[in-house]
Amino acid sequence: MRTLTRRRALGLVGAAGAAGLLPGAAAMAAAPPPPASGPSPSPGPASSLLPRGTQPFHIYMVLGRGEGENEAGFKDYLHRRGIPTRYTIRNPQGDLRQMADIRTDIHQQRPDLIYTYGTPQTLGIAGPYDAPASDGYITDIPVVFTFVASPVDARIVRALDHPGRNVTGTIHIAPMTVQFNTLLAYRKISKLGVLYNPAEHNSVLVVEELRREAPQHGVILLEAPVPLGTNGQPTAAVIPDLIHSLAKQGAEMLYIGPDTFVAGINRDVVAATALADRLPTFSVTETIVRKNGALFGLTSSASAIGRFTALKAAKILVDGKKPEDIPAETLQRFSILINMPTARALEFYPPMGLLNLAEVIHD
Repeated sequence: MRTLTRRRALGLVGAAGAAGLLPGAAAMAAAPPPPASGPSPSPGPASSLLPRGTQPFHIYMVLGRGEGENEAGFKDYLHRRGIPTRYTIRNPQGDLRQMADIRTDIHQQRPDLIYTYGTPQTLGIAGPYDAPASDGYITDIPVVFTFVASPVDARIVRALDHPGRNVTGTIHIAPMTVQFNTLLAYRKISKLGVLYNPAEHNSVLVVEELRREAPQHGVILLEAPVPLGTNGQPTAAVIPDLIHSLAKQGAEMLYIGPDTFVAGINRDVVAATALADRLPTFSVTETIVRKNGALFGLTSSASAIGRFTALKAAKILVDGKKPEDIPAETLQRFSILINMPTARALEFYPPMGLLNLAEVIHD
């Protein structure tokens, strides 16, 4: 990442205005977060905060697409804080039919804390806040979620500032208006395609936001929900055909939302197919831009989100705070990422104003 001098910081703010970002978006993209909005700097080598001989905390992790940088950041933060931990890892790979068995295992193991990745996994473990007690969701063990875009709309928490139940966590995407202004700062478009899993509640909520926001920018939204099989699961084999169809309909850019199925499990085929169809891609998650060749995105660092999530876990495990009293929050820092090899392959180059704000990926 670039070091910002005072002069350069002022230049970036000017560039943001030229690029058409909303007021405050330059600060979101370039400025460091206020101390209260994220984890404090790592305190150096780990030294246990607990008395010698204390049993490590048992953290049960329910993942969405395998361990990644988010989980690495989570574990590293607790290690550096000297908080002894042991982990049980369950990775259903988006198969929500496994949730009932996982809940049974959690009830039997009685971990100190549950970590959940994504909206489907969080709802599969903790359920909506108004679910009947007979449904068997975990309501008596602290749950800390990560990579959930709309926890209130998904009925995971009643309010962000006071969740009001055994669940809190971190949000990882920028407001939709800021996303659109960033997308349109790269290139003005009239048609935006979106590929999504209609069985993933979080993704449906994001598409509903896109429907509301797109007309305000003169953009037509072209939707491609992934069809579900007889088992209720999305069919990965049709992803290339759906992207081909969006391109034929005149989509000028493909929106890749915080969808575990699209941007996580199947990110390789999504990015490769879009590139083959010469369809530029905008993502709100980091990995598909850094590792799979999506063109650009407005994202939070997965590692930083993991550390922020671990900060909330530490408040519960070490400080004795109740999750219902810990706000569910987003990081205040977002990065504009541009994958330059993809830009060259598409001959779809960013304007200088946006380039000055971005972290450019060269390989």
